[in-house]
Amino acid sequence: MSRAVTVKPATILVVDDTPANISVLLGLLGEEGHKVLVAKDGESALEQLAFARPDLILLDVMMPGPDGFEVCRRIKQQPALADIPILFLTALDEIEDKLKGFAVGAADYVAKPLRHPEVMARVNVHLALHQALDRLMQFNTELETRVATRTAELERSNGELREALREIETLKSRLQAENTYLREELEERRPPYALVGGSAALHAMIEQISKVAPTSATVLIMGETGTGKELIARAIHDGSPRADKNLVKLNCAAISAGLVESELFGHVKGAFTGATDKRVGRFELADGGTLFLDEVSELPLETQVKLLRVLQEQEFEPVGSSRTHKVDVRVVAASNRDLATEIAAGRFRADLYHRLSVFPLAVPPLRARVGDIALLAEHFLGCAMRKLNKSLRGIEPDSLALLESYDWPGNIRELQNVIERSAILSRGPWLTVDTLSLARSPREVEAAEVQNVASQPAGANGGANSIATFAEVQRQHIVAVLRKTRGIIEGAKGAARLLNMKPSTVRYRMKKLGIARQEFQDSD
Repeated sequence: MSRAVTVKPATILVVDDTPANISVLLGLLGEEGHKVLVAKDGESALEQLAFARPDLILLDVMMPGPDGFEVCRRIKQQPALADIPILFLTALDEIEDKLKGFAVGAADYVAKPLRHPEVMARVNVHLALHQALDRLMQFNTELETRVATRTAELERSNGELREALREIETLKSRLQAENTYLREELEERRPPYALVGGSAALHAMIEQISKVAPTSATVLIMGETGTGKELIARAIHDGSPRADKNLVKLNCAAISAGLVESELFGHVKGAFTGATDKRVGRFELADGGTLFLDEVSELPLETQVKLLRVLQEQEFEPVGSSRTHKVDVRVVAASNRDLATEIAAGRFRADLYHRLSVFPLAVPPLRARVGDIALLAEHFLGCAMRKLNKSLRGIEPDSLALLESYDWPGNIRELQNVIERSAILSRGPWLTVDTLSLARSPREVEAAEVQNVASQPAGANGGANSIATFAEVQRQHIVAVLRKTRGIIEGAKGAARLLNMKPSTVRYRMKKLGIARQEFQDSD
């Protein structure tokens, strides 16, 4: 089914020496909301065109004086009128006459006697085309104006061509860097611990976040490892006027001292050995948005000086370049160290500390939020079930009591790992957690295992011969996790993350316990 052509009301000039045709066209076009101008011959039509410019012309062929072909030719010779579509009104059926009409510039023809559907169909099509061309010309004019304005701005700067090429190259590098950064963001698993809970400590922190987020103040988040400092930074960014821009993150502890300045400020090609291409730094990526500097206490002292300057002046030079970049970046920093101690030891600059801590924000450890443990555990259980494609009814009451009695030295991240690990190992309809799951070292694991064995009645599980040694329990646990990760050790979905161990520790224990990684790589 064809779609009706929609056009805006237009001005149409009708040139015809037959009153009946003029009357029909006046009524037909007027009903569609068009303004109709009338000329009874070619000369009067040309006179009218000197004072009024229609959007379309309906032109009779056979008229006294100059015929339609001559009138059309004279109209098309005038640059101001040449683009107006002309439709011939003709009773001539000869192909040669129609070709002659097109040769002098007509866009189409309407056969006489006039048929209303045909007239309106052809009029609407050519009006729509003409209006579309007008819009295109307007767009081109606006674009040319913008280009001309930008060109004038570039001409006022030194070296028009060089500056334009440099700007294009910078934009290209920035887009490439942003794409790379966003891909890395998508590949990373964002910590699932949301601001879950109802404790007074959490509510006090949320109230502070709500007050500082809408401002441009620099924030220093202080808290133990695993308390969710990155999530706090995300909440501050999302609650700010910069929420539609990038939140760019950099873990200062994860970058070597020799490369940290390149990560922060970028570098030019050839700035140092191995700099084979230009690199856009995190400050430039965060322009207009927020930069989260995690573990800021790990920055080298010489880099701290440069960071202080950016905070004060909002400008920097990429490594190997003398060209200054102006940026508008809000900085949110975080540290799990006592910065006062670091300042006293000479490892952190006092002036940088005061610049960063315009609004200090202390994140309470999980042991200070005991009332939130149950809500967080249920939240993590839901995340684990989705990840593991496993269904559990909830957390067994004794296990929940055990979770609430533990001091959580690893904080929320440790709770997340314990819940996921327990979800892997739970065999019944409820998630169960025991002291073995909460142990943090081989000695604690062994002590917990001895306690579990000692608490069993004599002969349980087939007698004394069935009691597993610590090595066997440890081996079973690592095997279960490796089976889940298909032998992957490192990364966000690797066994080391689930076991809360370093990858090197996992490999050492696998070797010691005789576990071959290859046997898990194709497991389901």
